[in-house]
Amino acid sequence: MPQRSTESATDLQASFPLIFRNQTTGNRFVDVRDGFGGQNGSVISLFTGGGGMEIGLEKAGFQTTVCVEIDRDSRETLRRNRPNWAIFEDSRDREPGDIRAISAKELLLRAGLKFGEAALVTGGAPCQPYSNMGKKLGSGDPRNGDLFLEFARIVLETGPRGFIFENVAGIAQDRHGQVIDYMREQFAGSGYQVAFEVMNAADYGVPQQRKRFIMLGRRDGTPGFPCPTHANNGAWSKSFVPTPSTPLEPWRTVSQTFNELSTERVHRHDCLGMAHAQYMVERMALIPQGKNFKVLPLELRPKCWQTGKHQGQDTFGRMEAGKPAPTIRTAG
Repeated sequence: MPQRSTESATDLQASFPLIFRNQTTGNRFVDVRDGFGGQNGSVISLFTGGGGMEIGLEKAGFQTTVCVEIDRDSRETLRRNRPNWAIFEDSRDREPGDIRAISAKELLLRAGLKFGEAALVTGGAPCQPYSNMGKKLGSGDPRNGDLFLEFARIVLETGPRGFIFENVAGIAQDRHGQVIDYMREQFAGSGYQVAFEVMNAADYGVPQQRKRFIMLGRRDGTPGFPCPTHANNGAWSKSFVPTPSTPLEPWRTVSQTFNELSTERVHRHDCLGMAHAQYMVERMALIPQGKNFKVLPLELRPKCWQTGKHQGQDTFGRMEAGKPAPTIRTAG
């Protein structure tokens, strides 16, 4: 067994079995496969969407007390699947779910909490301003580039024990450095220790290479990220010290996942596919695994693909059976 870190483990809770360090980023990682053994509590959820992050936290023992979401369809999804989660949609002189128009006091009141009582504030602010697929306007995007400011405001005005902020990996690029610097300065000035990593869902058993920026903050100690459970070749990265002794599983593949889907799950009422026209089906059939629209003859490409102005590399991308899927986007 590897030695325990020489650094104090008290701020990572004594129940964590081992502490490791990523030498590349300097961040701490903990092995939580047998449960993280930490304090649970109430969650204030911002930019909730369909509730994916909150369902994960629910499985870890947390309770979502209030959700803020501006998209009406997403709110209906939450209402149907988690009717016990309070949705803040007071529309008096404001659009329901508009975080810019909601005060922290209102959220605490709706959640039944006082300042400092929440365990976590969570949120994945809209990613379009920071995505490499978009215009890359960052904080200057007039639509929603400044919503990280609202996340910081709610954290500072509700005082949770910790927070989780999620976004696309592109937000960690140098061009958006002022966003990360601002958040770190704001949180550090209020007593939070902050760490961030770009994490790959495939390293945690998801059959998809989906990289996401995760920022963690803690009032009572140094944040620790969960150790990976999977790897491309089943081997630990050399950047982890000490090297964990528990072997990793290989990345899960597309074929593994499809083969494990039951007939019942495929025929669920909410498992819906797109009704592609026959010419579209024939076009797709010409693309081998691992290739995209660029292998199509010019006459079969739409005009926007023929001109070369289309920049998407995953358009009509065919998944490879023996690998995790690439990042799956809307209508992917």
